[in-house]
Amino acid sequence: MNANETLKSEIAQKMTLDQVRYSQVWEDHLLLERGLDIHPDDDVLSICSAGDNVLALLLLEPRSVTAVDMNPAQTALLELKLAAIRVLDHQDFVRLLGVRPGTDRLKIFGRIQNELSPQTREFWLTRHEDIDQGLIDTGRLERYIQTFAQDHLPTFWAPDVLSRFFEQSPLEEQRDFVVKQIGLPDFERCFRWYFGREKMAEQGRDPAQFEHVEEGDVGGYFYQRFCGACTELDLHTNFYIEYFLTGRYRNLETAPPYLRPQNYHRLKALIDRVHLHTGELEQVLDSKSSGYFSKANLSDIFEYMSPELNEAVFEALGRQLRPGGRIAYWNLLVPRTSSDRLRHLLKPMSDLSEKLHAQDRSWFYRAFHVEQICG
Repeated sequence: MNANETLKSEIAQKMTLDQVRYSQVWEDHLLLERGLDIHPDDDVLSICSAGDNVLALLLLEPRSVTAVDMNPAQTALLELKLAAIRVLDHQDFVRLLGVRPGTDRLKIFGRIQNELSPQTREFWLTRHEDIDQGLIDTGRLERYIQTFAQDHLPTFWAPDVLSRFFEQSPLEEQRDFVVKQIGLPDFERCFRWYFGREKMAEQGRDPAQFEHVEEGDVGGYFYQRFCGACTELDLHTNFYIEYFLTGRYRNLETAPPYLRPQNYHRLKALIDRVHLHTGELEQVLDSKSSGYFSKANLSDIFEYMSPELNEAVFEALGRQLRPGGRIAYWNLLVPRTSSDRLRHLLKPMSDLSEKLHAQDRSWFYRAFHVEQICG
């Protein structure tokens, strides 16, 4: 078996790759920024997903960012965002994405469609309904979350109660108020059911994404993580929980970095540093000379690999990335790290990882890891 066969993505053979699965990124950009420690001479490799964290890392002004995703729908979404940033002013940009109200999204899209590659243009020309409704809500997971917010939360909380979650107040006062709301037995039962393994696999994620999950009570795990975030972290500026519970961002100045008006002109000047690749991570590593990439945002990709493939990918990263560089990744439901066998290639930065994970505003994840390339 050759190296390319050894590293071939397993989950790509088990999931359909013809839809946007994530129209937003649910991994805290601040952990990446602080964990990867980006410098001007860095060449960053990043899982694309919806592109939010690709653009957050771009704002740190590395030399380049290569965004890779095996799902062409995800790279098509980022390509559209890049074209929109290039052509549109900020007001039209946030209207096109659905972040702000608008009735002319298809007309705005018409202004950027010729900036897209033929494949991406064709992809979006067959999805006018998604554009018209607002792209930020078009992902499979986002639609699932929106249904929870729209159909179930009003059963427990009136709008004025929910709005109080995000009022600026001392953490102790926030905790006292929120505990009374999320501790309602009916709310807990609903939350655990809706975000349990069976329903999530059927409607929110994909059964293949649970193949290596041994967690018995997935809904209970998510409920405990949610309670911890609501009681231990400031909700006032937590746009991850804000969108999860309300389906919107009230203040764009504290929204994901690429949506903030104060960052928009800088993004326009930087977007040519982004390179897109549709395919497997391993293909990108193999296509570049050793040491080309210095930093890598790997999302939670190890969640979906067998232990054997994990080992092979970690080894490839350790050999291909620049000595002194770093990789960062999350564990959701499956504990995954590089093995002791690879300590000559990868050194876990355990203290930094634990410190950053304690600050994670995107509350889903079991762990956050930063590892340094040896050599």
